Amino acid sequence: MIGGAVHPLRFRANLYLEGWPAWHEAKLVGQTLAIGQAQLKLIKPITRCAATNVDPETAARDLDIPNTLMRRLGHNECGVYAEVIANGEISVGDAITLEAPRFPGS
Repeated sequence: MIGGAVHPLRFRANLYLEGWPAWHEAKLVGQTLAIGQAQLKLIKPITRCAATNVDPETAARDLDIPNTLMRRLGHNECGVYAEVIANGEISVGDAITLEAPRFPGS
């Protein structure tokens, strides 16, 4: 869509997932993910700003990500905000499942 590879660090995410189709996470807003020993409630899509246009290795402004998203998809969202509702360790390769949230004391 942007005409080349996009380094994932442009998006400064705390967690990167593989194997889902593009924008799948937006369909899961309001649901809870279990990853490793942690649970995260997906809160809302992330509206992307001009900071994603900056190459994280060179600091050059070389892409136009938010405007490209808007032109091609009608929105400039990529990724979702999540709230940790159950602490726990997450490791590379952990399975991701949808589930009901755990509450302390239950």
